[in-house]
Amino acid sequence: MKQNKGIVTLPTCIISLFLGIAVFLGIIMAVISSGSNPVQEPADALAQLTIIPAPTLTPTSPVVYEEPNLEVRYVSPEGFSIGAYVTIEKTQGAGLKIRPNPGTGGETSFIAMDGDLFVIIDGPDERNGYSWWKLQGFEDKSLVGWGASDYFSLIAPAADQTVQEGQANGS
Repeated sequence: MKQNKGIVTLPTCIISLFLGIAVFLGIIMAVISSGSNPVQEPADALAQLTIIPAPTLTPTSPVVYEEPNLEVRYVSPEGFSIGAYVTIEKTQGAGLKIRPNPGTGGETSFIAMDGDLFVIIDGPDERNGYSWWKLQGFEDKSLVGWGASDYFSLIAPAADQTVQEGQANGS
């Protein structure tokens, strides 16, 4: 009887083992030799730094604060106040001396005649026994100065004063 020898014999296994080990070692040597020459960085190379911006707040609508209107406006017993319209009267034709500053001691800027119309723009200032108001010409805005209220007559109160008085009266 003939003995059947197979392909796999002891010498074939030993040779295959040595060949496998050789191929494995060759691959490892190839990997090691390719990694042993790393790219050399120049000595003066700079490092790169990446700055990541900090998170920002989500924009919101701003809080709007409005100052309350606390304007206090003086109104004389005769009804004179800033913004009121007055006419000159009771000068017996001599006119009223309008001065650059309140008081009787200063020079005269111009003379306002009876019937001239003015707007009160400042005052009052109490001096020399008179209540002085700063006036501006209704038609000629360059006519500006202080006059004694004893020689005024109220034509129309200030616009906001009229509204306030109307609200107070229930109108």
